Amino acid sequence: MSYVEQTTEYRYPGDFVLSNLDIISTDGKLFSLIDLQSETNIYQNIFKPFMQIEIAIQDAAGLLNALKGGVSGGEIIYVSFKTADPAMRSNSLVFLVNKISNRFRHSDGNERYIIEGYSVEHFTTIDKKISKSYGGSSGNQISNIVQSIYDEFILTKEVKSIYTYLKNNNRRPDKSTGLGKLKKHRTTGLHKCIIPNMNPIQAIQYLIKDSIDDDIASKFLFFETFNGFQFRSLGKLVTEDPDEFADRYVYYPSNDDQAVTASKAFFNIIDMSRVKDVDITDNMSQGLFSATTIEVDPLRKKSTTTVYDYQKEFTRFNTLNKIKIPGGSNQNAIVHLKTSRRGHDTDSVFDKEGVLSSRNVLKDPIRDSYFKHITNNILSLTLYGNSKLNVGDTINAEFSPATSYDVPEGDKYTSGKYLIFKVRHKFNKSQYNTIVECVKDTGLKEWF
Repeated sequence: MSYVEQTTEYRYPGDFVLSNLDIISTDGKLFSLIDLQSETNIYQNIFKPFMQIEIAIQDAAGLLNALKGGVSGGEIIYVSFKTADPAMRSNSLVFLVNKISNRFRHSDGNERYIIEGYSVEHFTTIDKKISKSYGGSSGNQISNIVQSIYDEFILTKEVKSIYTYLKNNNRRPDKSTGLGKLKKHRTTGLHKCIIPNMNPIQAIQYLIKDSIDDDIASKFLFFETFNGFQFRSLGKLVTEDPDEFADRYVYYPSNDDQAVTASKAFFNIIDMSRVKDVDITDNMSQGLFSATTIEVDPLRKKSTTTVYDYQKEFTRFNTLNKIKIPGGSNQNAIVHLKTSRRGHDTDSVFDKEGVLSSRNVLKDPIRDSYFKHITNNILSLTLYGNSKLNVGDTINAEFSPATSYDVPEGDKYTSGKYLIFKVRHKFNKSQYNTIVECVKDTGLKEWF
């Protein structure tokens, strides 16, 4: 039985079930942290490969002395929690302790500190190096190469043994099931490369630069969620629809959560702040509107200049909302200088070399522009705890205008579909909130 009583009903906004919050010492002894924790935070970031946990402890039980040898790092943290809704599954996660921080004596017989941990896979990658060729003689899709790196260097035998150990001790981490598999969008084209003494994450980031799919921007990301590791195309993530637990968030500051049912209050946004709003200087100078690529072929001793123009290309973007960002800039706002062998695979002089011609040469200005378009507006939203929300998910959010709640259509430029870039799942002994940082392609002109 968890500290929060097991229930089949959602009793109040922020209601949740915390089944386990355990630390397992290196000699196999298990200690529950449920009564010792004053706050627990689990972090996801779409630009970071691993999840992180921080547990704030108020310790009057002498936990650190009870652990054999104290905390030396590498102890297992097992947490299982969910929003108290019968339709949601529990998230059962495994971390390893990285460090103890902010430790101080609060009073006689009581001290406070923070236990920080990362996903198990973090520790199996930081000290490993890959020096290996991929693609063979005929090449392979980058998504398949990433899969090979994941299988060999990330989901290793050591990682699997930890999940098996927990499973055999009445703990069932999600990654001991199908969630241990890499979820990926497929790349197109064939690729050959040599990974030059990089760790697995560096190798994947190296491959991401050359990853191409049928989306015009072809911006790939590698990250971790409650559903496992993801190798995803940003242009495909934005096309996905929110699920039933993320499709009707509303922000009306006059709402009284106690005056409505708990299930309806679940979708009320507690707080909203703007992380980034319209910045025309940034958009002009950082490549939203225009850029020039100079493509140099040193073997042919030729160069080609290509100009990217947002106003001509934006209708090809996969977007969150049908909104165009007005403005423009000089075509030389950003200049990309690239060496290229594009076209050598169809050239009778060079085709005997078996060159796999890169289609990535002209992608940088498109990626820069697309990313600026998607992130033109960034909000931080505090929500009642939603254990289904992950980075890479989309949500629908409706906002009232800042000056009046009586406008029927609400704040039409802030309301709409958002993509989550960062998530912080925060809970204590009685309350659970989810804080998301989400992006939206807010502009001043709609197009259809």
